[in-house]
Amino acid sequence: MTLLELNSTVAALHLGGQICANCGAAFVCGMAAGNERCWCADLPPLMPVPDTPTGCYCPDCLRGMLDSGH
Repeated sequence: MTLLELNSTVAALHLGGQICANCGAAFVCGMAAGNERCWCADLPPLMPVPDTPTGCYCPDCLRGMLDSGH
């Protein structure tokens, strides 16, 4: 991880960020950042819902999973 990537990760986590359960990328969760809703609420649900909670997915991974029919 480069210093720029590390700084981006720290900044994202400080601003209500999460780490993607799939790829490890930092991203901002709207709910954790204090917004009324998260960006993921505008996407269809990912099916099937995992039996064991895995955490949130970043926008790229969630869209990729939805596009692949998960």
